[in-house]
Amino acid sequence: MQGYAGVMAWYDGKLALVWERYEAWDTQYWNLPSGAIEPGETPPAAAVRELREESGLRADPAELRLLWTTQTQVDGRPTSRSWNYATQVTDPTFAVNDPDDSVLDVRWFTPADALRALEQLPYPPIAVPAVHYLTTTELGREWTFTQVAGNWTS
Repeated sequence: MQGYAGVMAWYDGKLALVWERYEAWDTQYWNLPSGAIEPGETPPAAAVRELREESGLRADPAELRLLWTTQTQVDGRPTSRSWNYATQVTDPTFAVNDPDDSVLDVRWFTPADALRALEQLPYPPIAVPAVHYLTTTELGREWTFTQVAGNWTS
């Protein structure tokens, strides 16, 4: 089962989002900085690395706050697990260095604008928990998404 980690990076009341393209999606979307956990890497370390690669922002793994976890299943078989964190950054300067070349831009968003942008994501296992957190600030929720015949349910 593949692991992923992402982070909501905040500065001065604004949230950093990355403008990304994925081959599986039909176009580009605003998303949280996130990506696959590498072998031997912890979820917090992966979240910090992905944040740095995709935005140039820096964070300390010890200062991350776990917001939610997500597990995905396809036809009843677990396929992935993700950990999503929040952090405050002290330097708002962006410098994308994405080795996957999927990040095209990064910007600061107000919470309301970030909410509208994340609602457009075509992948519910990322979009639904992020939108839920931005509207409720509920911590520690564990999400499970199941895909059957191409449709996601939670």
